[in-house]
Parts: sequence; C-alpha cells; structure tokens
Amino acid sequence: MSDAKTQKAKKDAPTDRVLVVEDSAAILNLIAANIEEITEARVIKAKSLADARVLLDRWRDRITLAVLDLNLGDAPDGEIVALVRARHIPVIVLTGTMSGAMRERVMRMNVVDYVYKRNANEISYVASLARRILANRGQKVLVVDDTASFRGYLAHLLKVHRYRVIEADGAIAALDILEAHPDIRLVITDYNMPDMDGMELVCRIREKRDRTRLAIIGVSGDTDASLTPRMLKAGANDFLHKPFQAEEFYCRITQNMDTLDYVRVIRDAAQTDFLTGLHNRNYLFEHVGRLFNNAQRGHIEMTVAMLDIDHFKQINDTRGHAVGDLALKAVARALKAEARDGDLLARVGGEEFCVVGVNVGDVDAMFERYRHAVERTRVSTDEGEFHVTISIGICQQPQDSFDAMLATADAALYVAKHGGRNRYVIADLETLDSEAQPAA
Repeated sequence: MSDAKTQKAKKDAPTDRVLVVEDSAAILNLIAANIEEITEARVIKAKSLADARVLLDRWRDRITLAVLDLNLGDAPDGEIVALVRARHIPVIVLTGTMSGAMRERVMRMNVVDYVYKRNANEISYVASLARRILANRGQKVLVVDDTASFRGYLAHLLKVHRYRVIEADGAIAALDILEAHPDIRLVITDYNMPDMDGMELVCRIREKRDRTRLAIIGVSGDTDASLTPRMLKAGANDFLHKPFQAEEFYCRITQNMDTLDYVRVIRDAAQTDFLTGLHNRNYLFEHVGRLFNNAQRGHIEMTVAMLDIDHFKQINDTRGHAVGDLALKAVARALKAEARDGDLLARVGGEEFCVVGVNVGDVDAMFERYRHAVERTRVSTDEGEFHVTISIGICQQPQDSFDAMLATADAALYVAKHGGRNRYVIADLETLDSEAQPAA
C-alpha cells in the first residue's frame, strides 16, 4: 500500500468518540484535552442535557464512552446518566459531592465509575479511566466459578467495562478454555470448587503463563486469613474476599490490567526498533533459535537474508540524518508490507535489515518482491521526493548455526553491493561466485 493510501486508510478508520457533558467550560475543556492527549478518541462536548440529546441523536451508536456531570442545570438529579445508559453507552460520572444514597443510586445504573472533580489529579484520573475503558474492547477475561449466579454477577460487572467475558463452571473447563484462547489476559477464579481448588488451578496455569502476561485474581468467601498469602505465593496477582464492593472489584481489575499493559510496553520497547517499529536485533536472536532448531530437525526449511539500503551514507551526508530516518521508515514499511505471516523481519543495524523466511517455495520471487517494493517506494521531504533501493544477500542452504547462515547471507550481500546494487544474490556456499540477479 502506498504512503498516500496508508494515510487515507488511517484517516478513514473508525474513531472512538467520547461524549463529555459538563456545564463548567473550564472543566469540560480540561477533560476533553486530557482524553485526546492520551487516547486516539475524538471528544464530543456538550454543556447541558438538551445539547447532549442532540449529539446522541446525531452520532447514535458511534459514541463509545460518555463522561457525564451528575448535576446539570437542566438535569440536576442525574437524569443525563439514565438517558445515556439507556443507549448502552459506558458512563463515567463526574460529581462535586455525593451522598451515600446518591452513590448507591448511581452504581445501580451500572456506570463505569464516579469521580470527584475537585482537582487536576482527579481530572487526570478521568482520562486514564477513559483510556482503560476504550482499551478493554476485545480484551478477554475468564471467570471461573462453579456457582452460576456469582459467575454471572462477575460477568455482568466486567461487561460494563467492555471486557469480552468467557465463563467456566470449574477448573478443568478453565484449563481447556485457556488452551483454546491463548489471548486471555485475566483469570478471575473462585477458591472453593469441587473438581480442583483455585490454588491448584493457579499453579497449573502458572506452568505455562507467567504473571507478566496473564493476571490471576483469586476470589473466596473463606474466612481463613492465610488463604490470601497462600494464593499470592501460588501465583495469583491479587485476591478479593467476598463480599466486596463493585468499586473495589473495578479498582483491582483496572490496576492489574494497567500493570500488564505497562509490562508489555517495556517488553516491546526492549524488542522493538524505536525508529521503524520493526523487531530489533535482540528480538531476532531471542526468537530465531526455535526456528533454527526446527530447521535442524528437518521440520521446516529456513532462509536467511540480509538487506541493506544502497548509498545510505550519501543520503545522510547530502540530505541530513533526519531525511535518512525518513528513508529508513519508508523502507521498513515497504518490507513489512511484503513480509509473510510466520516470517521474521528485523532491523539489525544502521541501514541493515534481516529476513528469516520459513518454507520459502520460490526464493527468487520472494526477494524480487522485496527489492521491487523498496524501489517503487517514495521518500517524501520538504525539498521533494526521492527513491531508494536495497541490495540483498540470501543464504538458503542449512548450516551448523544461525550465525553461520547470517555470515553467509552477509557475504552474498557484499557480492550484490559490488555487482551494481539494487539486486539480490543467492549464496553459493562453495564459491559465492554466483552472478548477481539484475534489477527487473
């Protein structure tokens, strides 16, 4: 896809819309700015119930979240909450004060949460909560409990926060579901179950999934004070005693999901090239071992290629490093568009990339596509557009180690460079004298 088409697709992509209704212009604008700063959502603003009605009719089912002042001039008793919830839109309530009776009434409306609008920190919390709710769509949570009514209650609470809920009536069923749904990110499990207790279930889950990738929250009405530390030591991330407040439940869920997200961001940063968004050298060497071992056993055929941008030093020297960065990003996008599912693409050096292909049927066709994709890519700058090309060295024959295959591909890349560039060379392990394949 061309850069222009990519930009158009991004522009035309569905955008989350957040309705914010608040009669104070200062607070309204502050909340909107905070939400738009940390999310990709578009904020729609209103100052009254009447204005909100118009926006709700205009946008209909395209509003994905609402932040609502509980006491508006034309809706002093929370009428706005009932109006929006009737359309099944998740709601965060804003309030200056709240009595016990009003709190119970608001929570019965199945709102996401209520927030006091007293200072900037609480306004910031509104934005963070909005980001969490918007991110929850599609996130899978497994609820494990042999009591259908309590299982249903937890599922209901989770659906208010837009989670996708999967239910299991026991530990054995839960293990089967986890096998079938490896993308489940949170398990909420009761302790007392007939087929296997919650502690044993936690231990079984932790044999395959660690705390940084899957969170587990234990739940029990048992009065044994030692149960909490025992569950935590067994591998649970958190523990709740029944009965609990819905607000506490939501706080624990949000904190655990936020922690998973923070860890993922850190992990991705360590394995992702910050400039191009491709995998980096660390990720390549961490994950290529499994592919190489499978190739050694004869289960797959493995192809290793080194790709290098032609005359990249000249681009940096004549156009500047900022333009060089634009060229790297453009090449990375072109390469990523050609990469097949299951192949490993990484930036391994300044202008060098590596492709590890699995069961490549037609090596010539595959790497000609890579070469041509880069050749037709335009790099846009303030001074105009220019094109870049790449040279490619390919190792297709098995060797004793991945490092050896990489070195062979690098040697073939050297031949491609000295053969005129903008071409690929498939290594001949005996001589490396094979002719460079000319550009089409």
